[in-house]
Amino acid sequence: MSVANIPVDEALYGTREVILFIIPFTLAAVNSNLFILPNLIKKTGSYSRFKNGIESIFLSLSITLFIIHCGILLAATGTEFNLLLLIPITVVIVLITTANTLPRFLLEYNEHPSQFYKSTNHMWNIVIRPFSLPLFIGGTFMLFCVFLPGNLMFVGFFLILSVTLLVSILRSYKAYQSQTYK
Repeated sequence: MSVANIPVDEALYGTREVILFIIPFTLAAVNSNLFILPNLIKKTGSYSRFKNGIESIFLSLSITLFIIHCGILLAATGTEFNLLLLIPITVVIVLITTANTLPRFLLEYNEHPSQFYKSTNHMWNIVIRPFSLPLFIGGTFMLFCVFLPGNLMFVGFFLILSVTLLVSILRSYKAYQSQTYK
């Protein structure tokens, strides 16, 4: 079956070329960064410390784009598929990846001569773990929103997202406050 034989509702979803090639081109561009980025950052000695985190972020982005592309292809070719189900799934992937990746980006604060950099990097290291844990838990709960019917899915999704972000910010602020007043 060639690309020209795939029936696409171009009035609803856009031209066939955009649907079939733009997201895969974006996937290729994102994945090419996995090969280009190490060569660009090789000159700064800290890339090896961030390598796993950056690779996790690119993998998450690739999975998200692939899921969206498959959903658009299914919907555009006439298959009964609810594209709105992809919203919670992609946000869950992003939240869980962020929660697992952020603690890997601990910053060295003893190597900088400036007191500002030392204190900023030290605060980053303190507030990042309290911020990450609710993202992981909220992302896990958000995954179950896919199974809720109709509008209840969006109510549950936005409620869990709001609570997750609020708890993350409050926990980080509390960690910041506990370090500020020591």
